Amino acid sequence: MYKKILNFCLIFLVFIYIIFEELIWEKFAKPIILFISELQISKNLTPKILSLNPYIILLIFIIPFILVELLGVYAGIIFISGHVIFGTFLYLLKIPIAALIFWFFNVTKEKLLEFTWFSFIYEKLIFLINKIKMSKAYLLIKEKTMILKKELKEEIFISKNRLKEKIVRIYRLLKNKFKL
Repeated sequence: MYKKILNFCLIFLVFIYIIFEELIWEKFAKPIILFISELQISKNLTPKILSLNPYIILLIFIIPFILVELLGVYAGIIFISGHVIFGTFLYLLKIPIAALIFWFFNVTKEKLLEFTWFSFIYEKLIFLINKIKMSKAYLLIKEKTMILKKELKEEIFISKNRLKEKIVRIYRLLKNKFKL
């Protein structure tokens, strides 16, 4: 029984990670980071940022990072408490700020990794992410998610049905996949 609960939790966490990776990172955050990187102002700021003291860089990174993560937790609490639209809005509000923080991290990564404790945490986090991505659960869920994503895309974009018919077909597809 304990092992089943543990497996369910692992599958749930992996599924959430894949959803985050596919929807939030690939669709929103990554394009924002690329956009920021291409801006002339960011190209002009990069040498100035790199000339800062490592402790200043750490503060500039850590403070907004913590605030954005707290905003995400708060958005989750709001979402779970039944205020779905407001919780979603708060979470979406954090995405451009988080993208800016990731851009800053990418620019200052070498300086931040000079801190032994930061380097240790970063290496452990990368190790954990790689371990998750190589797990059977991740690979299985990723495969199933990609199949579902393809089927949904085909249903939404390829189908020439009316919107109501598309929604009904998507509902039936999801119902059959998840046995709702």
